[in-house]
Amino acid sequence: MKRRLFAITVGVMLMAACSASPADYRKETEKYLESDSLADEAGYRFSEAVCEQPSSENEGTQFSCSAVDNDGDEWEFIVEITGDREITVVDGKVTG
Repeated sequence: MKRRLFAITVGVMLMAACSASPADYRKETEKYLESDSLADEAGYRFSEAVCEQPSSENEGTQFSCSAVDNDGDEWEFIVEITGDREITVVDGKVTG
């Protein structure tokens, strides 16, 4: 049985640019969901990550993403902007 992921609190640092746009958060979060770092922490390797573009780049803004794990199961994630160029995956669960 698949577990639910709660609060992957690795606080990912996004790109080194001065100011991150909502599009930057979307693109970098998709890369993070497919990263070795998340796979090591979550115990699953994810691919086909797709995120909605956040409504703003402000701290506390949440947005959703989806990805497929190495067993072919679909996951939905809730990601929060937690600082300047930082994100935290606050929830993740199998949806299909």
